[in-house]
Amino acid sequence: MRLVGVVAGACAVLALAGCSKAVDGQPEASGTPLTKEQLFDPCSVPDDVVLAAGADPASKNDNPFAVEREEWKGCTWRAGEFFLSLLNTTKSMLDFRKNTYIHDFVDVTVGGRNGVQYLIGESNPPEECGIVFDSSQGRITLQAALALGSRDTTDSCQVAKAAGPNFVEVLPE
Repeated sequence: MRLVGVVAGACAVLALAGCSKAVDGQPEASGTPLTKEQLFDPCSVPDDVVLAAGADPASKNDNPFAVEREEWKGCTWRAGEFFLSLLNTTKSMLDFRKNTYIHDFVDVTVGGRNGVQYLIGESNPPEECGIVFDSSQGRITLQAALALGSRDTTDSCQVAKAAGPNFVEVLPE
């Protein structure tokens, strides 16, 4: 069951990543696109932060994509009937908005930090939700995905928003 849920979360990320390269990258504050090596490592988040966010630090998966992704770094943890994924990418906000698998973008503030919430996929009600934050190290997104086979009716966006303030405290500005 755990593997199936992790694979589902990875599929959502791969859908967001798309099968093509970013168009010329997006300039960062320095004027040059970031490389994968310059991204924040989501797996460096301390266990106490993961635990405070409602996830099990022992369930950490440092390879949520199942395949190497050139523009992404990520980590996933089990949080009850959900998986929480913290991902960092060189993709731009425009890339997020152009991806047709993600939709219903809404500006939100989580833990005092501005972000953009979005839904993933076509499930009704939605089973996956993300919140993306701009940072000096690319876009950082927190996703909550209902484990496959779970009948939990909790709103995945509420799960992401509840976990968010804990993660926001350790994210680069």
